[in-house]
Parts: sequence; C-alpha cells; structure tokens
Amino acid sequence: PFESAATVLQGFWRSPHVASMSTEITVRSDGVGVLTMNNAPVNSLATSLVESFEVNFKKLVADSQVKAIVVTGAGNFFCGGAEISEFSKFTSKGPEAFKDESPVQGLCSVMDFVDASPKTVVAAVNGAALGGGLEVALACHYRVGAPAANVGFPEVQLGLLPGGEGTQRIPRIAPLEVALPMLLTGAPLKMDKAVKAGVVDAIAKDKATVVDEAAQMALSRPPAPISKRPVSQANRFKALGGALDMALVQASNQAKGMIAPEAIITCVRAACSSMSFQEGLKVEAKEFTKLLFSVQSAALRHLFFAERLAQKVPGNKAAPGPMAKVGIVGAGLMGGGIAMCCAEVGMKVTLLDIDQANLERGMGVIKKNYARSVERKSKTQAQMDKYMSLITPASEYSALAQCDIVVEAVFENMDLKKKIFASLDAVCKPGCVLASNTSRLNIDAIASVTKRPQDVIGCHFFSPANVMRLLENVRGTKTSPGTIATAMAFGTKIKKVTCLVGNCDGFIANRVMGVSGAGEMLNRGVMPHQIDGASEAYGMRMGPIRMYDLVGLDLFGRERANSGAANPAKHAFDAMYAAKRFGQKNGKGFYKYDEKLRCTRDPEAEAIIEGIWKNIGEAPKNLSEEEIVDKLYLPVVNEGFKCLEEGMASRPSDIDVCCVFGYNWPRYRGGPMQWATAVGLPKVLEKLEAMGLKPAELLKECVKNNWRLNSKDFVKRIDQAWSGRWSKL
Repeated sequence: PFESAATVLQGFWRSPHVASMSTEITVRSDGVGVLTMNNAPVNSLATSLVESFEVNFKKLVADSQVKAIVVTGAGNFFCGGAEISEFSKFTSKGPEAFKDESPVQGLCSVMDFVDASPKTVVAAVNGAALGGGLEVALACHYRVGAPAANVGFPEVQLGLLPGGEGTQRIPRIAPLEVALPMLLTGAPLKMDKAVKAGVVDAIAKDKATVVDEAAQMALSRPPAPISKRPVSQANRFKALGGALDMALVQASNQAKGMIAPEAIITCVRAACSSMSFQEGLKVEAKEFTKLLFSVQSAALRHLFFAERLAQKVPGNKAAPGPMAKVGIVGAGLMGGGIAMCCAEVGMKVTLLDIDQANLERGMGVIKKNYARSVERKSKTQAQMDKYMSLITPASEYSALAQCDIVVEAVFENMDLKKKIFASLDAVCKPGCVLASNTSRLNIDAIASVTKRPQDVIGCHFFSPANVMRLLENVRGTKTSPGTIATAMAFGTKIKKVTCLVGNCDGFIANRVMGVSGAGEMLNRGVMPHQIDGASEAYGMRMGPIRMYDLVGLDLFGRERANSGAANPAKHAFDAMYAAKRFGQKNGKGFYKYDEKLRCTRDPEAEAIIEGIWKNIGEAPKNLSEEEIVDKLYLPVVNEGFKCLEEGMASRPSDIDVCCVFGYNWPRYRGGPMQWATAVGLPKVLEKLEAMGLKPAELLKECVKNNWRLNSKDFVKRIDQAWSGRWSKL
C-alpha cells in the first residue's frame, strides 16, 4: 500500500478561495449525509480536497435534514494520505514561519471540526486508509471497514510522523503493542486485526455495503470523539513501565540513524502522560515541524519522487511490446533469481542451460528457495506450486523461439556472450527483446553479432536478483525506442525499481561505487575497522571492507595475479590473496570469522597491512569519521557528475536511485547526489580539491554558476547532455 498510495501526512496551505472541489456530498433517504473524498487515484489530501472537505462537511452539519454523517472515499481508496508534492510550500517558508503553529494547522482544524461534530460521524473505510487518510478516519467518531481494506501510518518511511493528530488519537483506542509498530514501522494493519485492536469498530459484509453499514451505525450511536476518551490505564502503565523505551531501542536497531522514531515516541509519551489532548497536540506539532525541516526527511522525500521518476524515459513515446513469455539463458544463481521474479508475476518462463547438470542444479536451487519461503510462511505451498509450474527447463535454444523477451544471465565473458547472442539471433522471433545481464561489458559489442541490434539492450540485475530491487536497463547506440519501452515495462512488471542508463564501463551503480576510496585508504594508513566503522555510522548496512570479505577476496586477487598486475608488497588486496586470506569463505580475510561468520579484528591481517604501509613509506593515520566518509564517498559524487556530463544518466536522481537500490546506500541520505546537495556543492568541490582529486567539469560549472541540482539551468544542461548523446538514434 505504501508503494502505491504515496502517503505521508501533509500540512495544508490555506488559499483565499477554493480552487477546485475534491469532495462530493449527498443525502440518503434515511437522513444520513455522505461526504465522498474524490481525488484520483488515491484520494490524496491535496489542498483543494481539504478545503472542499471543510466546506461540504459544514453544509452537512448545518443541514437540519441531515441526522448523521458518513465519510468515505471514491473508487478503491478511502484516502491515501498526503499530496507530497505540496510539501515545498512549507519548507520554502523556513521553520521560523511555524514557530507558533504547526505547518499542518489547516488540516488539524478540519480534523477538530469533524471530531466536535454534534452529529455522529462514521468513516466508511472502503479501501486503504493510510497516513493522513487514517487520521481522517480517526477524527470520525466510529469506523466501519471493508473486509479487504487496511489502515496504516507510513509517515516514518518519509522521515515524518502523523502530524494530523494521529499520534494523540491512536494511543486512545489501540493497545501500545499495536499502536507503536504502526507508528514506528509504517506497516499497515489488515482489517481483521484493526478491528481486534480497536482501531476500527466493525467489518462490513463486503465493500459494496460498507457505506450502508456505516450509515446504520451513525444513526444508532451517539457522537463519541476520540479526543474526549482517556488513554487506557493499561497503556499508561506500559508507558511508565518502559514499553516506549524498549520500542525506541528496537526501532533504532531496525532503522539505524533515523531520527523520526524518537520524535514519534516523544509524542506517544505525551499522549500517555498527564497532559491533555490539546497539550499533546502541541508536542506533536513541535516534533512534526522539526522533522519536516530535517535533512533526513528532505532526503527521503527526494528518494520517494526519484524512485517514481526513474521509470520515465525522457522523450520516449514508444509503446512496450508483449511480455507474456520470457526466456532466461543460464541456470546459475542470477538466472534462477530472474526466473523467480518473472514467475511470481505470472510470466511463463523458459530457463535454458545447455549443460544438463547445471540446469538440474539450477531448478533444484529455485525449488529449495521456494521451499524455504513456505517453511518461513512467507509463501504458501499453493504459491510455490504455481510458480514452479510456470518455469520450464530447457537445454536447446529452439525452446526460446516464441519468447517475447530473452535475458542472458551467464558469467562475464564477452566471447561467451557474443556466442549466445548469435544463437539467440538465429532462433528468436522478430521483435523479441534480446537482453544481457552484463554488469559492465559493452552492449554495442554484444549487439554487433546480431542482425537486429535495435532489439538488444542491457538488463543489469543485482545479486541476488530475486531480492535486490534495482534493474539498470542499458541502452546501446542502436537500441530502439520500442525495445527501451519494453525493457522499462518489463522491470515494472517484475516489481523492480527500473532506471535507464547509458552504455559505459560499469554503467551507473558499479561505475560510481567503484571509485570509492576504500582501497586507497587501506594502502595509506587506515585500518579496516576504522573505514567500516565510519561507513556504518554514516548509514551503510555493511562497511566496504567487510563487503569485500563477504564477496570473496579471491575473486579480486585471482584476476590480478593471473594478469600479472598483482603487487603483494604494496597492495592490501593482493597481499591478502597471497596469504590465502579469501574472506568469509575460508574464515579469514581483512577480518577473522567464527563458525557463525561473526567477524572480529585480526592481528595477522593488520600486521600484513602495516607491512604494506612500511613498504611504501606510509604512517598510520587517525582520521575522523567525517574525513573517512569524505574519502569514501565524495569520489562517488564526483563520478556521478561525470556520468551526467557524459550523458550516461538523464537525471542526478537516477544516480541516487541506482546507489540506494543497488548498493544499499542509506535511504535517509537520499543517495550520493542528494547527499552532495546537503553538504553543499561549493563544499564538495573544496573537499575534492583538498583530497587531490580532479573535480568533474560539471561540478565546477555548478559552483561557478551557483546552480543547485534542481536549478532550471542545471536541468537544461543535463537534458542537453543526455539528448546530445542519444537524440541521433
């Protein structure tokens, strides 16, 4: 629901008049007035809707013929919450503008009016009620829900809290063990659990009768505003007994570095204290304002829009082709993962491997993965059986003849990939999209062996493909608009965050993250634990050195040793490989590992590193966390600017999306380009120059012209770089 509803509570700017009406009212024959929120697709709380709501609700209250009121939503949503695009109206004013009242005071006033209605008000929750939508339902006196509807507070996902009185109302009707997870994780409640917890009063027979049943309840019950209800003694005792502190610790462990959970706990603590409802609202308003103007919330809101914008290809008006049948070449871990993604959305999959043993092994791994999911109860046996039935193993290329799209997923070897694409060219039907899952090889070189380069594109999945959400679609110089449209639609169909990028070494995510300064610091006086500690404090799930150990140092070392490039006396990675320290797989790399793969510092590894420093005349360095983070990730920012100036990315936000969903860059930083915005581009330039790195010309251009990454002139400059490289197609 969070993905589709785009929900977070929003404050509302009060315009002098109603620009457009976004609610409708009718009066039933039984005297119940029905107010319907109507702002497709999710009935979001745009300014016009809130103002219309206020006008029409007051009409129903004033109408002597109206005995009671029902509030519902048009279509399949009750209300998806905020119109997030309107946040800029508040943040542009600065926090000083909201010293005396909440940015959401306009909405809160409407909530208070509903709450204080002399006529009974019932929410007919016909579909999802999320964020501000749930707060609208809680402002009503009672709630009746359709069986398939759900309710939730996803604001924390955007670094915010429910600012429309939700933090003060929910503890008054639900036990803390239900209210706190709703607020701290954003996870929605299904209707049966919502009724059991007291969030909703009754479940309707079906969606078609929800308004009727809400009307019956409205006529049979007196007004009962939640604001007048005391917080239960049980919730008060739990709060005094440490439940809030425990919940905060748990939330902090699950979402390290996030500041919203603490603000949410502060609000709930106020609700469970001796404060009045109105006093609690003042706490909520203060905490909401702080979060709204925080760097974290700005980054998370940026990422929210960036994720959706990435799906759109500038200037491409072609329609996607069919995608009912997909072929996967290569039954290894990557090919199997892609096959699972496709089967789970109902696509018919042909999994091809010319080695029968590999094919059987690959099908076995898929089956084990699904069996594990059934065991964990994340999937049912029926689902597993359905998905397995959609995957057909094959060992002959002729089995791919009727596929709409074929994804090659073998290991990185250009000669092998060319051989495969020549075979695909011979057997696949005209118009079939031929995609390579290469992580860095030249798409044009692969396409050159076919007679249909216009049908060839890169589809770079990240491992494991059935878990990682990013899909980089890589356009070649001859890739057609139709092929691009199909590849983008394919990514959306299999529920990937899909981004179109240019054909260069490493594409976007691997290219920009590949210039991280981790290896340079290892060789220049900084220990692994220092690098990883700073990285993880910044918000990365795993520091880069630990990640190298996880992937396997032999993968890096063997290639360098075989090519004759290795220098164990002066290069830490080469030295580890020479010492047969391969990482987690043999229990020792830059760290040592026990049988449960828990890592600790290893004096032997550190002695090897110190030997390298001695060999090249380096002394140990005691860098601050900020200095280490700068050396790790400012080169990434710089490379991002190079991608933009070369026309390899169409937007800076696409680079952020690739790093967040491909490399687990912390969401609350927004990605490297958003982080650079928070640091300040002049400061980024200054630091890069102080580090001795050559800044990208585009970065220097931005600083010279005082451009921000959303400046009109900067956007025009990037559009020119992108279209200049690709408009000839």
